[in-house]
Amino acid sequence: MTQSIVEIRDTSPPLPRAVLGWARAIVIALLLFWLFWPALRVVAARWNGDANWSHGWLVPLFSLYFLHTRREQIAATPISTSYFGFLLFLLSVGAYFIFQAVIPYSYLQLMSLVGAIFGIVLFLTGWRMMRIAWLPILFLCLANPIPDQYYVELTIPLRMVSTQVSAMLLRLIPGIEIETQAVVMDYFYDGSKGQLNVLEACAGMRLMMAFVTLGVAMAYLGDRPVWQRICMVVTCVPISVFCNVIRVTVTGGFTVFGRGDLAHGTPHTLLGLAMLPIALGLFLLTGHILSHLFVDEEPAEAEEPA
Repeated sequence: MTQSIVEIRDTSPPLPRAVLGWARAIVIALLLFWLFWPALRVVAARWNGDANWSHGWLVPLFSLYFLHTRREQIAATPISTSYFGFLLFLLSVGAYFIFQAVIPYSYLQLMSLVGAIFGIVLFLTGWRMMRIAWLPILFLCLANPIPDQYYVELTIPLRMVSTQVSAMLLRLIPGIEIETQAVVMDYFYDGSKGQLNVLEACAGMRLMMAFVTLGVAMAYLGDRPVWQRICMVVTCVPISVFCNVIRVTVTGGFTVFGRGDLAHGTPHTLLGLAMLPIALGLFLLTGHILSHLFVDEEPAEAEEPA
């Protein structure tokens, strides 16, 4: 009596690499979300309640879009393992618990999250992949609100610049006298006098932070040499200061001419929004100038023999 042995083989096709990659990424993202949820809840409340950081909701979307634009390059990059990334991940998680329980500091908690993301991506994909992913990851730092004490210190020089330049421009009005002291302008015009105070909300930090974020995004997505991208990011600061000087000067002009109602509330908010297209136009003009600053000459065609 013979007994036949039937060999059963698994003929189901293996899961594609992309499916496994997405599944692993989703699991890791959910674990990080659960681990860092207390810090994420605090920063989300800050994004909702503080208009200076309302752009924070867009920063993670920009990071994902950066990676999407490099999807073909990411798919062609070989994956390796870097244990340095795992060490960085452990250090970031340890720092997070220290700044949460031992030394409460919300700003460094969010920076620990960025370090953990950087470390886990480096550990799972290797250094070649990090050449593509490093900027989208570090871009998340722009969504982390600066601590209030440092934020106020940063606004002081911006407020002083806006005060001095705006006072210089307002002095062009015939018959006006203006004296400045720090961030305060005392004016005398047409028999009436008053005082203009450049508050923290008028320092221009809101426009600067939002525009620096947009500038980094456009510089990264543009097909430009590295030096041009650096120049475009750097010019975001003077452009933002210039637009804020215009805003403060116009607001001061409304007050001097007796239209203080236009210097507050909805008109003041609309004036601030009007600075965005001006800043964007100046930024695009800067990119156009940089693109045409150096023109590569085509080699002269060889003369044909007679």
